[in-house]
Amino acid sequence: MRRRLAGASTAIGVLLGGVAVVFVGQRLASNWDEVSDSLSDASLGWIAGAVVLAVAGMTAIAIPWRQALRLLGGDLTYPETVARYYVGELGKYLPGGVWPVVGRGELARRAGVGRTAAYGSVALSLAALYLAAMFLAVGFAPAILSGDRTGGAGKYLWALALLPVGVLCLHHAVLERVKRMGEKVLKREISADIPLWRDSLGLMVRYVPAWLFIGTATWAVAEGLGQSVGWLDVAPAAILSWIIGFVLVPVPGGVGVREAAFIAAAGSLATGPAAAVAIVARVLFVATDGLGALVASTWLARRGERPKPGPQRDLVTNAG
Repeated sequence: MRRRLAGASTAIGVLLGGVAVVFVGQRLASNWDEVSDSLSDASLGWIAGAVVLAVAGMTAIAIPWRQALRLLGGDLTYPETVARYYVGELGKYLPGGVWPVVGRGELARRAGVGRTAAYGSVALSLAALYLAAMFLAVGFAPAILSGDRTGGAGKYLWALALLPVGVLCLHHAVLERVKRMGEKVLKREISADIPLWRDSLGLMVRYVPAWLFIGTATWAVAEGLGQSVGWLDVAPAAILSWIIGFVLVPVPGGVGVREAAFIAAAGSLATGPAAAVAIVARVLFVATDGLGALVASTWLARRGERPKPGPQRDLVTNAG
């Protein structure tokens, strides 16, 4: 029975992975005409720099996931963490916001991490990641508003009101209450480690460099497309646009929503150039995710290891 369940789980995983790859391909193909036109006169040096910064940004998102795992009682090596991040993150291109959690969580579980730590660490890391983005966006809000000629950015700043709520929800007392509620619903003991508030906030700080890389990559795209603008004119708008794309989870990977938010927030850019920057940056990050997943899956396949239970414990047990 276990072998059958493992086989079915693998087949479902392969199917979802294939569908995610199709979505990634569609995102690249649907924007390629506009991207190719924009790149025809682009500075390849700036675009190459943007690629390097995009890779740095995505990897800087992957690395703190290991700390999230540790806080919940699991662990992976840094190479395993980064590889499983890239492969699992393809799920964000599927409709609905649950697939990145399922993808990364399942990959961590198969590496021997307990189920609760595996899935909980993804949720914790995503919360810390976007709370870090909101923290930066609040700091950059004056720059966003000062450069907003049309007044369109203001309608997206509502998302920053989620920052104090999110930070409060990371408090260990709140998480402990959520845990007890889950035990009542499941009628099982959930022996999960609850991280202290200071540790969760420390995890949030670890994600700040990732957003600086992402914002700077978008600014490099703008420079590469001939838009001589300051860093503060582009990078904060890029960070805010990612927040909006995440909050509106029904949209696969924030498609369309992120671009609209960027155009509104990057008020120092005219609508046409802002749209070009948003689209080229979108394709650049999608390509980074796709190539990263390809390299990571190849590395994992060459290792040929079978997931074995490590020192981590399965964190959900029967109460009786």
